[in-house]
Amino acid sequence: MDHIHFDAEPAFDWLLYDYSGAVAEAPMSTKHYISQKSECKGDVLQNIYAKLQSTPLTYIGFLDDDQIITVSDLNKLFFIAALEKLDVFQPSLNHDSYYNLRQFIHKPGYLVQESWWVEIMSPFYSEAVFQAAGPHFKHSISGTGLDVYLIPTIQRLIGKTKTAVVHGVQLKHARPIRTDNRVFSNGKTNLEEIRYVQGICRAMAAEKPELFDSAFHYQVLDRRYVHGVPLAYKIQRIPRMLRNLYKLIVDASYR
Repeated sequence: MDHIHFDAEPAFDWLLYDYSGAVAEAPMSTKHYISQKSECKGDVLQNIYAKLQSTPLTYIGFLDDDQIITVSDLNKLFFIAALEKLDVFQPSLNHDSYYNLRQFIHKPGYLVQESWWVEIMSPFYSEAVFQAAGPHFKHSISGTGLDVYLIPTIQRLIGKTKTAVVHGVQLKHARPIRTDNRVFSNGKTNLEEIRYVQGICRAMAAEKPELFDSAFHYQVLDRRYVHGVPLAYKIQRIPRMLRNLYKLIVDASYR
């Protein structure tokens, strides 16, 4: 936990997770401790769900060991989430973070910004979302695919759909992404796991079609996530770019 700055008393409980499975005793005082050999983030989520599925929660968040943040910022993150009644959220990423997806980079001037989903790097879930999604964490060892497909699908099924990036809090991801092109013990790469989870979620949506409108299918279920962004989605950014440029010019005129 050397990337976390303990500048305040936490208004939450810690769960420390040793993914080597080799450290029997917690190296620090913490309410929850798990030592279990794990391959990647999906494993971690699955094992934590098994441990906490009977534990009352308000929110639960999952931070990797290479993410720089302060305790006071985590306190603020939970405060904003409760105030905005968020079901799923994440802090924004500093501009000098390692990242794959630019939509999660910090945007000055925003407190929260609605999103279709948040990434597996540092997700925070309400109790209802975590408990409903938990049995499905087993579908992805890497954890990829759980974020973009599974969690939004579960949210629609249980009616807990308020999702946002919290730009009022920033986090730095200090290490390059390491899941790409790895082959996990299930024989799949992370991209193959993404497609597998996508198929499961399409099947779940087909059982309750009334809960999944065309916008959700276009933005989530039918979107293919590979390296890079498909051209059709890039073209959609042009009107937003023009609006943002206009706002930037207007703001500058008042200085």
